Amino acid sequence: MKKATNTASDEEKDAYIGRKFDRAAGSYDESRLVKSYQRRVQKLVIARMSIEKGMNVLDLGCGTGQGTIDIALKLEGTGNVIGIDLSEKMIEQAKKKLDNFKSKNVKFMVGSIGSVDYQDYFDFVFSTNAFHHFENKESIFTKVRQSLKPNGVFLVQDICDDYLLMRLLDLAGKIGQKEHVGSMKSKELESLFHKTGFTNIEVEKLKINWFFRVMIGNGIKRDSKIER
Repeated sequence: MKKATNTASDEEKDAYIGRKFDRAAGSYDESRLVKSYQRRVQKLVIARMSIEKGMNVLDLGCGTGQGTIDIALKLEGTGNVIGIDLSEKMIEQAKKKLDNFKSKNVKFMVGSIGSVDYQDYFDFVFSTNAFHHFENKESIFTKVRQSLKPNGVFLVQDICDDYLLMRLLDLAGKIGQKEHVGSMKSKELESLFHKTGFTNIEVEKLKINWFFRVMIGNGIKRDSKIER
């Protein structure tokens, strides 16, 4: 594992997002949005992950860490699961949850995929309800691919701009929320997987409730031996 270099601009943007979510961290899990939408989608995503004992998993944009702990429970004390988030206060909330969780295979850290590099380490990297906050999405895909073992899987869930309501939500976020960088259409997500060398790409669109429409995309880092 080695440190990566971020530009000053990237660091400033990351710091702003971190501070924004710091202010929400204390009551985040009890918010209506999290209870009625985000946790529901997160559980759906995790249910689709073929988690096996001994795997290493990264939760990118883990928030208060509930999804990270869900994965750890599936691992039953084996392997390693790391939750990473830009918000120091979110990570503090996540670590509090470990007080009643005795497994030592969980780690939470403040940062982004750009702040540390893992080479050929993870079996799964997943991100839920977070990618609309990320700049330089293609760069993130590239770093995630580097961090995956051969045949490792990257899974991304976010709101889907194929739908008018979600495009309006995206526009409102861009106008009123500095931390909202922008969501994508399903073809854009699929294209990112292709551009960064993933294979076996799938993107599915889902209706979660009367309002939210999301997409779940995944791709595999093909074994380099097979690629040759």
